[in-house]
Amino acid sequence: MKRTTAAAGAAVALAGLITAAGPAAAAPPLCKPDVLRLQALPDGTSGSPFTDRVNALGRGDLAVGTSKQRPVYWQGTRVYRVPLPAGYTTGEVRSVNAKGLMAGTLKQADGGKRVLFTYQKGAASVRLISAPADSPREGKAFVNDAGRVAGLDGEVPREWVDGKPVRTLELPPGTDPQTKITEINGINGRGDVLGSALVHYEVEEWPGFVYRSYPVVWPAGGGPAQGLPAVSENDYTRTTHPQGIDERGTVVGYESEGWRDVRRDVGHLWKAPYTAAAAAAPDLAGQTELQTSAISPNGKAVVGMAYSWSDFDYPKPTQAAYWTGSGPVKALPTPTAGTHGEATAVSDDDRVAGSEASWTVPHALLVWTCASRQATVPQG
Repeated sequence: MKRTTAAAGAAVALAGLITAAGPAAAAPPLCKPDVLRLQALPDGTSGSPFTDRVNALGRGDLAVGTSKQRPVYWQGTRVYRVPLPAGYTTGEVRSVNAKGLMAGTLKQADGGKRVLFTYQKGAASVRLISAPADSPREGKAFVNDAGRVAGLDGEVPREWVDGKPVRTLELPPGTDPQTKITEINGINGRGDVLGSALVHYEVEEWPGFVYRSYPVVWPAGGGPAQGLPAVSENDYTRTTHPQGIDERGTVVGYESEGWRDVRRDVGHLWKAPYTAAAAAAPDLAGQTELQTSAISPNGKAVVGMAYSWSDFDYPKPTQAAYWTGSGPVKALPTPTAGTHGEATAVSDDDRVAGSEASWTVPHALLVWTCASRQATVPQG
């Protein structure tokens, strides 16, 4: 049974009282619950609509991601292309900071080599920060408000400032030397970097192999990396997928299990200082699996996709999931009844990005505004 031990965050009441020291800061205006549909690039652009995704939400109404396999950003609902340098045909924007600086990856048309890039919103061109590499990894890149970028330079995890590499991210002390960093998965405001570690090789002793999949955090300031407790040990059917890190260092991710016709996903939280086991998230009522995708910078919301899996298929539509880290997981409504829903990004100002699709409804990217007021526990 999936259980959670995550502690509840206390709600903070904003007071608008007049004191002797003068008037209190004005509370932000109440948001209006809505579901916005984001534009896609024109049909003439290469790529499947199912590659469209919002990866992060910036300040105001800014969102970033990919449309038709091209790197894009959205201001409001309108889509804008990120200019591609010569020789590159596809890519994605993976993150954006409060100043509109974006980070992501580009892929060459011939050979498929990847590079990492940054792009300032409105600029005429991108800035390449790594050399083209035949990396089999996805090569995600993340930027924080200080402009520090973290990602894989080929297969080497690094950190950049102002386009220059400033740190190679080493394995945690005492780590099995055959361990690989397979992805970089985030960087928070203070500069903690999150990544994925995997070690897998054969041995003569029972059970005949060593297998371990777990998150790694490199603390801000250059201290040694820390391997977080693995959800499962020596089970090659289960892989941990870190997905994000908040300002306090809380890590969100999920463990996936896959073999034959089995598919299972369980959301988890790791809380600093990472001495305790990861806390498993509950399931959304009526669904059996939870694939978490992101955590808000302030740590007050986790989003993802809730689903059920049976006989190589989804017996019911997937749902965009919303969780505060305690209490029940809730669902966000899709505009069209009966469509598959998913949530992929969440901001501190109560916006959530995701998508809906079905066999009869075209894939559409969405942003829920005032999301916490739209999220409900399914009944029945």
